[in-house]
Amino acid sequence: MSNINVETESTLITAKRVEDEKRMDFLPSAFGTQYLRGEMLVFSWLRELSSDYQGGYWHYYWLSNGAFYMAPYIESRLRLVWANNFFDGEMSADAAGIVATFYGLNHLIAITHEDMLIERYHGLRQYVDQHPESSLIWRAID
Repeated sequence: MSNINVETESTLITAKRVEDEKRMDFLPSAFGTQYLRGEMLVFSWLRELSSDYQGGYWHYYWLSNGAFYMAPYIESRLRLVWANNFFDGEMSADAAGIVATFYGLNHLIAITHEDMLIERYHGLRQYVDQHPESSLIWRAID
């Protein structure tokens, strides 16, 4: 009986915040032709999930695998509640933005069935395991 050594390669996915001078290009690049609807859906989903969220400035992030997410620029943690999957928890604004981006993308994909959005959704899923709040994020989107 021989031992087989299988080496798995885990690629680190990095997030890079979009610079201020490139913000105008982000939404059309991220969502394609549905960029206005996509942005509105992400904002609306966070409003639905968290009574702590009252609007404000958002940061945009590109991931090294081609996916993206959006996150509100808020210093405090946000409580998210979603009765449909029995989630009730507090997380950073960054993690809450990832959750809202997932919900927004999922909603938009159900409407458009665009392959590019589906790929970006799965790319964001790949990134979540590397996030410090991955267990909370998974619970919130499960």
